[in-house]
Amino acid sequence: MQKKRIVLWIFSLLALLFIVACSDSESQEEAGGQENTENNNEENSGESDSAEEVVLRLGHGTATNSLYHEGSEKFKELVEEKTDGQVTVELYPDGQLGHDNELTEGMSMGSIEMGMIGVEPITTMAPKLKAVNLPFLFTDRESAYEVLDGEIGQEMVENLPDEQGIRVLGYFENGFRHISNSKGEIESPEDLEGLDIRTPESSVSLAIFEALGANPTPMSFGELYTGLEQGTVDGQENPVSLIYTTKFYEVQDYVSITGHMYSPMVLTISEQQWQNLSKEQQEAVQTAADEAKDYERELSAEQEAEYIESLKEEGVTISEPELEPFIEATESVYDEFEEDFDPDFYERLLEATK
Repeated sequence: MQKKRIVLWIFSLLALLFIVACSDSESQEEAGGQENTENNNEENSGESDSAEEVVLRLGHGTATNSLYHEGSEKFKELVEEKTDGQVTVELYPDGQLGHDNELTEGMSMGSIEMGMIGVEPITTMAPKLKAVNLPFLFTDRESAYEVLDGEIGQEMVENLPDEQGIRVLGYFENGFRHISNSKGEIESPEDLEGLDIRTPESSVSLAIFEALGANPTPMSFGELYTGLEQGTVDGQENPVSLIYTTKFYEVQDYVSITGHMYSPMVLTISEQQWQNLSKEQQEAVQTAADEAKDYERELSAEQEAEYIESLKEEGVTISEPELEPFIEATESVYDEFEEDFDPDFYERLLEATK
């Protein structure tokens, strides 16, 4: 009898221990499940916040009164309006994030979101884009817009997202480039002989000024004012908007209206950042870019004559030489670079710009 009681007592104790153990396990599972749910909710909340709030830093290398900045400001305004503030754009002018080369490298690596840059730094990445720099290719703005906004313009940069990590959102306008210098009026190619002329780091630009008899000197835009001031170079070539807003008139006494090259600038975005945007955000950003481009181009056309008058008021001598000698002197540049382009592309480009 005593043995039966002992056995019964032992079984009761074991049953009680089993019940307690099961209860603890269920409590831990419930707690763990609750914790996982909270963590998932926090993660999902973070993803939602990330999707709702995007900051795009947009850099350029010019002053806040330049067309680069005007176009960037309009883009910022439109993006924030179209996304109801879910995407904001922070502007960094005057090379705060770097100049064209640094911005291009940063976007390619994904460390900088956006840039408004000249085409020259990316011609090595998109070889067909080099054709834009050919001398006297475009005789007026309308033909430039038609080509750049069309199939040829898209073809020029279509390789960039996959191969270089940069996406072009649109061709904005820098303008027709003209020659300034500190030595004297330039009325003919002969007047350029022996002058040290700063050019962008573009093989086509170098070839143009070699053909004109000058000594082309590649130099970063950020170093250009100092180079002109110190006499490292005698002159440079840029649209009148940049000549005026960068105050080159302080160190250059002469400007010749040659229009030897139409110079677009491009609004670009890091492909990494682009892929992080939702489809709706991508559509809003692209639409904003298209509308800002049209606004900036119209502004550029309106301001060109005003800037020429402003340069005169600053004491700059403006010359308007006959262009035919300059055109004839640079015809060899077309022959020099013909083999750099696919024959079909080159033929379609020249036909489109006749």
